[in-house]
Amino acid sequence: MSIFSRLSQTSRQRKLALFYETFLPLDGKKVLDVGGEAGRSDGTLQLIDSYPFKKNLSVLNISAEHIERIKQTWPEVDSHVGDALDLPWPDKFFDIVYCNAVIEHVGDFDCQKKMAQEIQRVSKSWFVTTPNRWYPFEFHMRLPFVPWLPFHGYLFTGRFISYNHIKRKYAFGINHKHLRLLTARELEKCFPGSQIVKQRVTFMPEILIAIGGDPKKP
Repeated sequence: MSIFSRLSQTSRQRKLALFYETFLPLDGKKVLDVGGEAGRSDGTLQLIDSYPFKKNLSVLNISAEHIERIKQTWPEVDSHVGDALDLPWPDKFFDIVYCNAVIEHVGDFDCQKKMAQEIQRVSKSWFVTTPNRWYPFEFHMRLPFVPWLPFHGYLFTGRFISYNHIKRKYAFGINHKHLRLLTARELEKCFPGSQIVKQRVTFMPEILIAIGGDPKKP
């Protein structure tokens, strides 16, 4: 396992541990996993694999392939193909929304705020994670210091060289136009009144987490 995979695994383990510690899952709580996936072949931890009350869990993903895998692996989970900017549920339908590393992929800041509004609309509490814009390494591209380029210059860099996670090698011409990293201040603007947790595995926080609503309410 590469150093990047080990860091990712450790980070995800800590995020899930914090989620369970914060929300104390109970049978009967309705939970939505936005962008959720079933476990990957590389052993990457996913909420859907560890959540104990599958019949109370709903998952939304824009990828039909991911949803089909969930249906095959966990048929008791309520899974849907859909857009995180237009969630197909009524107001406050869920007790908790969990969303791991999705908001940075939905478009510009207006789109990110729209996704955040939808999460807050359909849920009573939320746990939303995203990479820290100011961490000096971009894990999607696996390039150092590019997040520090002004005016989101890392997007321009990513059009010329990046990392192909499927082929596990660097490649030219990868377009990351749908990647927009957030700062802690921007995440707070998306989720006003939420606690912004800065999670660190290395020398500074790699991950930002917005925790809001009423997490301790049964």
